[in-house]
Amino acid sequence: MGPSTPVVQSTPAAQGAPEAAHPESAARSPYAEHAARLTRSLAHALVSEQDDAQLADTVRGLATQLLEAAQDPASIVVEDPHPRSGFPGDITPITSAVNPLAPPMAIRREGGESVSDVALPRQYQGPPARVHGGIVALMLDQVLGNAAHATGLASSYTRELTITYDAATPLDRPVRAVGRIDRVEGRKRFMSGEILVDGVPSARAHGLWISPRS
Repeated sequence: MGPSTPVVQSTPAAQGAPEAAHPESAARSPYAEHAARLTRSLAHALVSEQDDAQLADTVRGLATQLLEAAQDPASIVVEDPHPRSGFPGDITPITSAVNPLAPPMAIRREGGESVSDVALPRQYQGPPARVHGGIVALMLDQVLGNAAHATGLASSYTRELTITYDAATPLDRPVRAVGRIDRVEGRKRFMSGEILVDGVPSARAHGLWISPRS
């Protein structure tokens, strides 16, 4: 990986219709997203480069790009802008385009389900070549939470989340996260979802989301 070719994990809007944009998020300058992408590239280099000289070269290249962007933030254009999450001030570590901790996941609606396609790089590794189980749980919590609100129901929050790990979720390969509402009982929303690798579940989730009392 050279200094002028940062590794960026992003999901183009062309993969599916993005979630409804929130005015506050849509108005954000591309500078923050650009800087977050470069920071993700730095994180990838730190866990991937085996040679100190190559790592130093990569760091210098990324630092140069950050400094150049800082000199004229208004000139930054993100060629593949990440779809906004629809949540005001989205800074979550899983969907936010401006949080360098996030892959980020772009969630869309398909056939009554919330769906996201993403490939996770090495900074999300747990066991060798596998996505950390906590990151898998985070992905499922996010996509189920999106499904809980996608039909215009009132806000709700995770009460219970049970995850069954069936197989490894691989790094650097496309995986799909899916979430849906199974049923609604008053303030309760019973949810389910899975992480799919080549159409086969690597992890399954069942959860309960509850709306606050009015």
